[in-house]
Amino acid sequence: MLPFDRKPWAKTVAMVVVILSFVGAICLALYFRSVDSLHISEVVGIFLLLLTIVPPNVAILMRRPGEPESMNAHLGHNRSTVR
Repeated sequence: MLPFDRKPWAKTVAMVVVILSFVGAICLALYFRSVDSLHISEVVGIFLLLLTIVPPNVAILMRRPGEPESMNAHLGHNRSTVR
């Protein structure tokens, strides 16, 4: 769970981050290709960079409004059993 991912502006920020990540990765690949330096190591680096940025933001985008918070959902606490 990311900080502030329940705020009303979180989906907008996550969408912008995902789009800019892909645009940046494409620009970086085109730059490497223009200087004849696009090798498998650069491709793997770009892929790993996208792999660390995109999935948490996609999780924010795919979340439905009524879902319980993931931090408290696995704890199994029920107010009726706590005395």
